[in-house]
Amino acid sequence: MSTGEKGSIHHAESIQDAKVVESEEVSRMPRPEDLTMNQALESGEASEELKQLERRLLWKIDSRLLPVLSIMYLLAFLDRGNIGNARLGSLEKDLGLVGNDYYNALSIFYAGYVICQIPSNLMVKRMRPSRWIGITMTLWGVCSACMAATHNAAGIFAARFFLGCFETGIGPSAPLILSFWYRREELSSRLAVYLGSSTLAGAFGGALAYGVLGNLDGAQGLAAWRWLFIIEGLPTIALGLAAFFILPDYPETAGSRWLTPEEKELAIQRGASAFNTDKSIFDMRQFKAAFLDYKNWMTALVYTGLNAPLASYTAFLPTIVKEMGFGSLEAQLLTIPPYVCACVYLFFMCWISDKLRQRANIIIIVAVTGSIGYIFLLIGNHVALQYVGACLAAMGLYPLIPLTLSWISNNQLGHTKRAVGIAMANTMSQTLSVLGTQIYKTQDAPAYRPGHAICLAFTCLTWITAIVLRYLLKRENNYKDKTYGRPGEIDEKHFEGAEDMYDKHPGFRYLL
Repeated sequence: MSTGEKGSIHHAESIQDAKVVESEEVSRMPRPEDLTMNQALESGEASEELKQLERRLLWKIDSRLLPVLSIMYLLAFLDRGNIGNARLGSLEKDLGLVGNDYYNALSIFYAGYVICQIPSNLMVKRMRPSRWIGITMTLWGVCSACMAATHNAAGIFAARFFLGCFETGIGPSAPLILSFWYRREELSSRLAVYLGSSTLAGAFGGALAYGVLGNLDGAQGLAAWRWLFIIEGLPTIALGLAAFFILPDYPETAGSRWLTPEEKELAIQRGASAFNTDKSIFDMRQFKAAFLDYKNWMTALVYTGLNAPLASYTAFLPTIVKEMGFGSLEAQLLTIPPYVCACVYLFFMCWISDKLRQRANIIIIVAVTGSIGYIFLLIGNHVALQYVGACLAAMGLYPLIPLTLSWISNNQLGHTKRAVGIAMANTMSQTLSVLGTQIYKTQDAPAYRPGHAICLAFTCLTWITAIVLRYLLKRENNYKDKTYGRPGEIDEKHFEGAEDMYDKHPGFRYLL
């Protein structure tokens, strides 16, 4: 036998041995024995009693977790966006803001928000969600109320910077917390409820500003815009203190007064099936893997295309509507319908996303809706067309928040990697949100065409990147199917130690 033939045989045997070792490692991977209830539910072989147990559990989780987180996020959006409503009062005059001072006050919020993203998400597990969110929420409520006491540009800059720092306690953290309690196919519709409160905040903020600016100017010697900050900051402080007692942490720590032993056990099993199996507070291997994963950077790019125009929309919608030819108080009221349209569209598209178990295709449809909205704003010479464009723009922005965050969370295996992946997307996107606060310049009024053109470019970036990323994820899924077989065929849905393999595990498939 020739040397070449011997080398070929030896090479083939090495490959075969490697496959055997790989197969043995997969087969030896331990599986929790207590996943039988959850396996029965997923296979469709569960008894009616077990199905009722899961329905009762989901109702308890939904009614306890979602309302609290949703109200928190509503207050967060009120506190970050109320400066746009206050501007239609006498804020700029009273604080002596000149030149770019107002725009800088908007931008500095995102400086604090970006700096604290990743540290905040890592603190969630170190301190427990209820404690970390409770502390940060109380502090951002204090910052919001303190804006009423500012008397110059430096004061408003400092308050806005720390407002951004502390709001990271709820923004990127809540999607991570929800992923501990819900399966992958349940997450988008729950995130819709949570993040949909941001659209309600826009509508509620406009109505509240209308009442405050119209009736409280001069009350107790304070300008109306100061009352606006006080009235919106105090409820935040109160709920932040209450969070210590009313916000649940993890299924494993759920109290017996809330969940029965059977419900708690099923909640833990559901968490394991959603790849929440790692026990460590922080895993350096997952931390590094998150930064080396190209999919995280691409998803962050999808999210960036949303957040830059979203930052400008929240801050400048009252001004844009006013420049259509309406008075200040009328403009406050007319900011309500775009947010209502966005809220309805958000819930519908997220429901469809969970129903079809599709993320990318829904993101593309929503982002294209936003692009059409900005085209209407860009070319519109009539008030009606511009106003429809404003509504479509909101519909094309706000639903992307829960859709994109659920897509990120669904495709991250391991708590640390998931926390860092979500924070990476927020950090990268919020960095460009600073640009969003500078998009609409006074000299471009009343049409603001340069600003609308920039926002159009960003929304196009979102749906183009989503198309490319979906193709790449589908290609990786197909490779795993071809190499290892389909997930149902290899029976590796439940296992421990998955955090060591991340999403490279043979039984893990990306949600498209």
